[in-house]
Amino acid sequence: MMETGTERRQGWLSVPRRREEERLDPHVYARGVNGLTVEQATERAFPKVMGILGRSGERYSEFERELVRHTIRACLISQVSRANLYRIAGILVADRRDEGAYRDTSLALAYVEALREAFLRELSPGERVGTPLGAGEVRYVSGDGANAVVRLEGGSGREVWLPTGSLSREGGSIWRPERAAS
Repeated sequence: MMETGTERRQGWLSVPRRREEERLDPHVYARGVNGLTVEQATERAFPKVMGILGRSGERYSEFERELVRHTIRACLISQVSRANLYRIAGILVADRRDEGAYRDTSLALAYVEALREAFLRELSPGERVGTPLGAGEVRYVSGDGANAVVRLEGGSGREVWLPTGSLSREGGSIWRPERAAS
């Protein structure tokens, strides 16, 4: 039986994440996702997502654009397919057009919130966070979710272990662990 082009393409786009422990290690970007590095996949996905969101007629600030870029990157590290990233953007634009949804907020912010709700419920490698020591990128999260390694921005680029309760996600939402420490 011959495989159709759609099935072949869909198989290429989707990389199942079997367990949380099997997420792509952000230090091994050369290994890549679907034959691309995380940076290449981000550079392909970001303009397409912003083009889809732009169909709503909105103009986005540089902060909103960077927030979307960093969230897409974190999703790719968590092995979310680019097809899913595009679908969610399209659904948000269609919902606004057809039902008037998300009129009280920017679609870029609604998109970031939708991705976090769907794929990044817990703090994930690749996310940008605020810390008491400055902004940085999450590199690792401990198995119990209580601590994370954050690479600080700036000249030093040093990595520090911090309790996740002291981190806040970019965009203003504070990350709160769902499970209580026992």
